[in-house]
Amino acid sequence: MKKILAFSGSNHSQSIHNVLISTLSEKANLAQITTIDLTEFELPMYGIDVESSGVPAKAIQLKEIMNEHDALIIASPEHNGSMPAFLKNTIDWLSRIAEPGQSFFGGNKKPVLLLSASPGANGGATNLKNMAELMPWWGGDVKGAYSLGNYQDKFQDGEFNAETQEELKALMVSFENAL
Repeated sequence: MKKILAFSGSNHSQSIHNVLISTLSEKANLAQITTIDLTEFELPMYGIDVESSGVPAKAIQLKEIMNEHDALIIASPEHNGSMPAFLKNTIDWLSRIAEPGQSFFGGNKKPVLLLSASPGANGGATNLKNMAELMPWWGGDVKGAYSLGNYQDKFQDGEFNAETQEELKALMVSFENAL
């Protein structure tokens, strides 16, 4: 059984991306999903001066966890058309641990599923497009992307509407089959 690591690139405690990750993870049938809270691996803002004091233990620990998994699901908010600084900073630290030519996420060409949600109609699609273009450089192999716009219309009373549930189920089936 393949092992998938899922996390949100948001450091907001009530992030809608955590809900999206949780709901999607429940749809897995062929893979084991491990969900982590990336805030438990919060890192100082990357800089060469900071790195000269050594790579933070939390970055090394996160990289080891990623190495133990066959694929990643990353749910990222969109901040001004791009990923949040919190997620970018994490990726920057992971890049400093990777061997030259190796994936930042452990293993070569690690399969990745990208997700985003937003109260707006765009659903973070601009950021997902940017991340998908960068993933091969970072060592990720994008197997799919899903943008959920108008979040509040589709998530009410603690669950997604039937149409969104079906979309998420089909997305997970497709991702599992791609592994």
